Amino acid sequence: MRQMVPLEEANDLLLQLVHPLEEVEVDLLEAQGMVLARDVAADRPFPPFDSSPLDGFALRAADTAGVTLDKPCSLQVIETIGAGHAATHEVAPGTAIGIATGAPVPQGADCVVRFEDTRRDGERVLVQLPLSPGQNVVRTGKEFASGTVLLNSGQTIDPAAIGILAAVGRRTVAVHKRPRVAVFSTGDELVLPGQVLPFGKIFASNRYAVAAQVTKAGGQPILLDSAPDLEDAVASSYRQGLTQADIVISTGGASVGRRDVIKSAMRKAGAEIIFWKAAFKPGTAVVFGLSNAGVLAGLSGNPTSGMVTFALLVRPLLRRLGGHRELFLPRLEGYLSQDYPKGAKARHFVQARTWWQNQIMTCPVGLPGTGAFRSTIDSNSLIDLPAGHGPLQAGERVSLVLLGQLLAQ
Repeated sequence: MRQMVPLEEANDLLLQLVHPLEEVEVDLLEAQGMVLARDVAADRPFPPFDSSPLDGFALRAADTAGVTLDKPCSLQVIETIGAGHAATHEVAPGTAIGIATGAPVPQGADCVVRFEDTRRDGERVLVQLPLSPGQNVVRTGKEFASGTVLLNSGQTIDPAAIGILAAVGRRTVAVHKRPRVAVFSTGDELVLPGQVLPFGKIFASNRYAVAAQVTKAGGQPILLDSAPDLEDAVASSYRQGLTQADIVISTGGASVGRRDVIKSAMRKAGAEIIFWKAAFKPGTAVVFGLSNAGVLAGLSGNPTSGMVTFALLVRPLLRRLGGHRELFLPRLEGYLSQDYPKGAKARHFVQARTWWQNQIMTCPVGLPGTGAFRSTIDSNSLIDLPAGHGPLQAGERVSLVLLGQLLAQ
């Protein structure tokens, strides 16, 4: 069993354990945030017909030869059509058809003049400028031709992709399944939110925080009941989770105390321990195991440690299972806005608030390992401080892991 594994090595070990899940066909709106399992090609051109990009009149360019503002040509308006309707007449010399934006260009017409460049004279229209063939006409297939690959396998589906799929007539799409993640907490002190809180107890908040991270990473969380700090009870929760999910996450009981039973419970549930403890803080107290049914992860009960470890170690697993190309959170460089007086022997990830102010600036919002919910709420990033670092001065350049949106200030 490996211990104190560096972050990058831990990621390599874990990512070797999983592969993208099988594909399923889902409705378009269910596919948001999921990953395409196959390329999507257009089975027809778009637009599927020559259309008008504006409101005006469809006509023959030859009829406007030599036209000026003072000497307009007069054309008989034989019909007016709206979007979604085809003309019932063909445009012949000396005639025009009123046309709305998006409507098909009628047979015989080779251009469209906008309303602003015409004057109406009863059932006739006066065109006040010359036009050329193809002017103000959106040609068939201008956006894409039939057979064009529009979306590639491995692409995450966003609203724009859903719009493209709908534009080519798709109601469903083949995607990789969302990874299912069972989450439970260990501890005799836990009470569900909404229940009466007896003295000495606390609300079971960690599993909700972890479940929310699962959703944000593209997974489907499954909340299990809390388990007491007993080997059999924790092992039973792991087994239950493995019947419903691809990954089972526990929070609490992952360190070295007398009641920390996670490793033995994983073994009892049929898992082999991949490694125990990661070589960074907060997050040292973490255990990963592998069974035939899925991956087990034991995170610290410390809120800060659990959330940081999830972001750095569990999230890439979920992304791989879901078929995503981008497994890791974005990294960037920034500058400290204030001194950081604490040095450390071990590698540290410090919660921080990061923003753009002519350059990327960052400010620690909590000391490592404090477990303060306030610092978790205030942070949108982690400062990655190397092992053996000393006190840092304002203005020093640091490496950052971006957890959310870069703020503006």
